Amino acid sequence: MTEQSGPQRSIADMIRRPMLTGLQDAELIGPLGTTRINEWVDWIAAVVAGQIVQPIASERDAFADRVDTLSEVGKRNKQLYRDAAQEAQQLRSRVAELEAELARLRAPADPAPDSAPDSATPAHDAATPVTGPTPAPAADPAASEGAGGPSLSLRDRLRSKYPATAEALDRRDAAAAAEDAERNTEG
Repeated sequence: MTEQSGPQRSIADMIRRPMLTGLQDAELIGPLGTTRINEWVDWIAAVVAGQIVQPIASERDAFADRVDTLSEVGKRNKQLYRDAAQEAQQLRSRVAELEAELARLRAPADPAPDSAPDSATPAHDAATPVTGPTPAPAADPAASEGAGGPSLSLRDRLRSKYPATAEALDRRDAAAAAEDAERNTEG
């Protein structure tokens, strides 16, 4: 008997005793022997299949399931990446639009000297919302805050740095307030 290890040994141990017992004094010649040998071959094949083939088949099936799962996750991730890249491109386009609009709003307005609205005209008074006194613009709003001076509101800082933008916002706010007043009187 040769020294065996691992699966070979366990298969040999399962087959050895029944074969020795079952084949002792067995008639193995002729048709009866052929039938007996075929039964033993079938039994050995079933033992080998149960000990080696079945675990391999189970492992193969589990591996195929993992591959299928990973393939599906990969497909989903690929689609999500495409969607994210498309959204990033749209956001880049939107940022470029906003930056262009901001540059346009920051550009100094060149109004003609006689077309500037007079603060004493009723049209200017109606378009300017009542926001309280506007402090004189500081050279650097952050410097005045850090120096212990009064901190300016966001609108006041905007007004000091970008007066044209502040005026546009004031006009928008005045129009919205007028619409709200009309809705309140109708309802």
